[in-house]
Amino acid sequence: MVHLCAHYFVGAAPSRISIAVADCGIGIPNHLAAAYPELRGNDARAVYESLKPGVTGAIRGMYGTPNNAGAGLYVTRSIAKGTGGYFAVVSGRAAYRTFRSDDGGEQGTLFPEPERDKHRMFADFKGWDGTVVALEIRPEILDDFETILGWVCGSMPAALQMRRAQSRGRLNTPESSPRATAGRSTRRTSTSMTA
Repeated sequence: MVHLCAHYFVGAAPSRISIAVADCGIGIPNHLAAAYPELRGNDARAVYESLKPGVTGAIRGMYGTPNNAGAGLYVTRSIAKGTGGYFAVVSGRAAYRTFRSDDGGEQGTLFPEPERDKHRMFADFKGWDGTVVALEIRPEILDDFETILGWVCGSMPAALQMRRAQSRGRLNTPESSPRATAGRSTRRTSTSMTA
């Protein structure tokens, strides 16, 4: 069972859209423990890993499958960050939450490692067997969705190359992506999204 709620806040600046999705499945820690036994019993580490690109795909490996590459939470976290909103995920006994930001420099770099974002991790949360994901986006910055999505997707090859190097025992420093010109565009675009 999946639950979805959304709200568009207008009136008080800045305008924002909040979206939350909750499921009653096995949760991130149990899902990842099947492919990564070293994560069993460490819900906080499992949540951190799930936010990295290429980890939670349908099969273990850098790219998952064409239909499930394990990038959804990374992309969602990055869109929230790029628009100045927050991102949160709760699963098992762990809860991760980023902070809102109006600082373009702080928002201008996407990190594949969620630990590098300004955030809080609650490692002894009361618990949720499934997964809850919530985010806030600022529509005036999301004015040009194609630019934001290009910025996020452009960071993925570097992030995946870094993960590949780490799996071979080498540590790479992630490349910073300049902040997209989102929110500065006067052109309105419409994007349809299907679930």
